[in-house]
Amino acid sequence: MQRERIVRKEKDPGLPPQFIKVLEQFGVGAAELECELTVPPSTVLTLSAHPRHGSHRRPKMLQTSDLDQLKRWIGVPDEVVKGRCLLDREEREALSAPRRAAAKQAVEVSEPVAEAPAPRTDAIRAHARAYLYGDSSLVAHAKPSLMKHFEVFLLPAWLFQKVKVSSGSVLLFGPGANVLLAHELEIEEGGQIVSLGPLTIRVATLRKTSPSIVATPLQLKHVLKLLRA
Repeated sequence: MQRERIVRKEKDPGLPPQFIKVLEQFGVGAAELECELTVPPSTVLTLSAHPRHGSHRRPKMLQTSDLDQLKRWIGVPDEVVKGRCLLDREEREALSAPRRAAAKQAVEVSEPVAEAPAPRTDAIRAHARAYLYGDSSLVAHAKPSLMKHFEVFLLPAWLFQKVKVSSGSVLLFGPGANVLLAHELEIEEGGQIVSLGPLTIRVATLRKTSPSIVATPLQLKHVLKLLRA
């Protein structure tokens, strides 16, 4: 019995400590990694959580009600984009103007005033993008409105021991934000990873290899046509 346990341990290569920490950041355990995903040559393989798309595998849905947690998962650290605001003047006004108007009305009249009108959805989404991918301190005033609008964030995560994208093939991620967590990612020459939305890739090992036979690369227009079909 002891010998059997030793053999099993030798067959398990384990995961690097740094990658274990990455998984912990996403609230994922090593046992949740699927064995391997291989995209055959000259093939489009789709991973999508969108209900209109067929998906080769189902994701693990991550969930958080903390906007700062979401930024740690898929956003850009503030120190990397210090001072960078991703909003134009019109987008900034769309969220701040209703709040200023309500405050002014409260000062000018003595009776209770109606609640400020809800900001436009496009303005909310623009501020969410600015918070996640820009310097969040520049749009910190919008955080209460963002949390009120979204309440809970759902994020599809794709978990694998190894992902191999063969020559001439495309690994296609559907709309919206996606996360790929893999111990090893191998992309053969001529292989592509394409995403229709923000894509966060965290891997322990990334390798670009030369295939024995180079397949004809698929055109991106053809890939998008297949997805819309």
